[in-house]
Amino acid sequence: MEPNDVVREIVARVATKGIPSSAISGEMSLSNDLGIDSLQFIRVILELESKLARKIFSVELIAKIKTFADLCAAVAAQDRAYA
Repeated sequence: MEPNDVVREIVARVATKGIPSSAISGEMSLSNDLGIDSLQFIRVILELESKLARKIFSVELIAKIKTFADLCAAVAAQDRAYA
């Protein structure tokens, strides 16, 4: 499974607006479009780190993530760092 698919799966499961994973697109706001609040966002982060078996996010990086695309880019950047 590709990293973006893992991110999409976890975001869809945590999102409160009931949007199917196939409908989640890059520029969707995690909070406004998907209904993910700050505690749910931390859950997404923890699940991603667990699923990918490594620490991905710094506090500085977390503060910059606003959209689904931002989240995918952060995971991809860390994948490149670990490659």
